[in-house]
Amino acid sequence: MADPSETTQVSREPSEQAQLVEAVQALSTQVTSLQDELHALRTEARALPDGEADRHGWDEGASTVVREGPAWIRSVDSPRARGIAVPWLLLEILFLVAVAVLCAVAGLDAPVIAGVMVAAWLLVAVGEWLLSRAERERYALVYGTDVPPPAAVADDRSWFATNGDDTLLDLPSAERPPARLPPPE
Repeated sequence: MADPSETTQVSREPSEQAQLVEAVQALSTQVTSLQDELHALRTEARALPDGEADRHGWDEGASTVVREGPAWIRSVDSPRARGIAVPWLLLEILFLVAVAVLCAVAGLDAPVIAGVMVAAWLLVAVGEWLLSRAERERYALVYGTDVPPPAAVADDRSWFATNGDDTLLDLPSAERPPARLPPPE
């Protein structure tokens, strides 16, 4: 028996093929006209409309919402660029180690090395003091003035006068003398 795929023949009628050719030609004509329109739009000086002129229907009723922050936020200066973080402790340690190595290479005696190391340490301490002073001055410029000293509180010795009974917790509260507040100023 013969294989069914060999014996099956598909025949198209000439009218179907003609309809297909006509549809492809019509499609080709439409594609050509669309390409011509696209080319014309691309060559125009102002091809695209403004953003507001071509709004869609869903935007017609909506109003533009502008959210502004409080006025004080706009009055605050923007932060300045942060400087490079310098590892001062590491630099100080490296300086002291370098001084010690140079003293040892120079062949100095132990008391002289100790004196040079003390001088180097004093130099580092003065440098740190100057840096901290500069930081305090910068903060004073940024925040106004230095922190005001606390107001002097008058000495009220009545707070410290105890008769020994005030600290006994095993006495009933009726037997303990009441706590006294300082006199008003």
